[in-house]
Amino acid sequence: MHFRQLAPNLRNNQFLSLAGNVAASGLTVVSVSLLFRGLPTAAIGAWVFFLSMLGLGEAFRQGCLTTGFIRAYAGADAPRRAEVLGSAWALGLLITVALSSLGLLAQAVPALAASPSLGLFLRWFPLLFLLTLPAFMATCLQQAEEHFARLLRLRLLMQGAFIVGITGLLLLHQLTLLRVVYCYLGAAGLTSALTLLLGWSFPSALRHRSAATMRELGHFGKYSVGSYIGAYLLRSSDTVLINFLLGPAALAVYNLAQRFMEIIEIPLRSLMATAMPRLAAAVNQQNRPLLAHLFEQNAGLLTWLLLPVVIGTVLLAEVPVYLVGGSHYVNTEAANVLRIAVSMALLYPIDRFTGVALDVLGNPRLNLYKVLLMLAVNVAGDWVGIHFTHSIYGVALASLPTILTGFLFGYLLLKRSLPITIAGTLRVGLAEVRALLRRFGPAAPVSVRA
Repeated sequence: MHFRQLAPNLRNNQFLSLAGNVAASGLTVVSVSLLFRGLPTAAIGAWVFFLSMLGLGEAFRQGCLTTGFIRAYAGADAPRRAEVLGSAWALGLLITVALSSLGLLAQAVPALAASPSLGLFLRWFPLLFLLTLPAFMATCLQQAEEHFARLLRLRLLMQGAFIVGITGLLLLHQLTLLRVVYCYLGAAGLTSALTLLLGWSFPSALRHRSAATMRELGHFGKYSVGSYIGAYLLRSSDTVLINFLLGPAALAVYNLAQRFMEIIEIPLRSLMATAMPRLAAAVNQQNRPLLAHLFEQNAGLLTWLLLPVVIGTVLLAEVPVYLVGGSHYVNTEAANVLRIAVSMALLYPIDRFTGVALDVLGNPRLNLYKVLLMLAVNVAGDWVGIHFTHSIYGVALASLPTILTGFLFGYLLLKRSLPITIAGTLRVGLAEVRALLRRFGPAAPVSVRA
């Protein structure tokens, strides 16, 4: 295929969204690899816990605003967009100040502040959460306007600046956990400052806020935030239980295996980001058959695309463990934990798109029930698994009943509203794979006449 034929495919939103997630996740793997080589195992565990708790705050903010903002903003006229953006900024400020204040108050509790991992988080969370607000609002706005090239630049800046900082500390032999936090604060502040300078976040829209629109966003967000937090707790519950029941060293080994699962999450996040506006448009047009087709098209395509990745990872799990963590982690449980986790990934596409479809259908409450059920199954499974195995294997195996529960529960709920089947999803997805291969395959030979 000539570059002239390939170029349009490289400029579409799907590719730009995928590139943004690939770049961010790839740079995350680089930063993790540097930290695993430069920090003690216990410090790595504390850093993982810090990021997990920070992600919980971000999940709350995203859940309150992201989906509801995109639904209200996309396709609206200019006055309505200004009102929605201003109201979202007002809510974002309220949420940020409220959670930051809770963090400050929690520092006054001696038992909380005394914990090495929790104390580190409570000390720096309020400042970091405030610093990331402009970048967060810019991300919401650029996604709603489908400016995925800008999102790519923001992700590259945040992760790139962080890597430059920790690389410099490594070269100077000055890498410590506290200095890693300083680098993260600097990268977050730089990214937010850039969004303000370039006009990508528009805090000036605050003057267009209205109480009615704030209530509208808040009403949708009260269920959406539950789903976001539940989904985040589902991912981080393993981290918390391992940290307190098995210790930071075991958490470092488990997290090393989980980090490589980003190769599964990348296409999931990318396709979900670009599919959401189309799914919402189908709902607004009251076109249920189109919505069902889009669901089967996206979920089926991802399922087939993940199959060779899953097979390759199961066969060669030691390779990514060595590349990310170094030889010190090769003879640990990391490779087998990675094999267990990646084997379940084939259920992820249908499971994740089920949640998105329930949201755009106006049923965030049902999606919340699904996520909470999975969280309950996962926490119970983790406790039982750790009790009987006294290792991270118990936590890894507990993921199987969790994903099966969510997969079946969500699928049965969605099937009440849409004419979908698992067989149909796989069939439509396979057709999409074939079309994709034809699109990016070798160009047909061009005949040249004498």
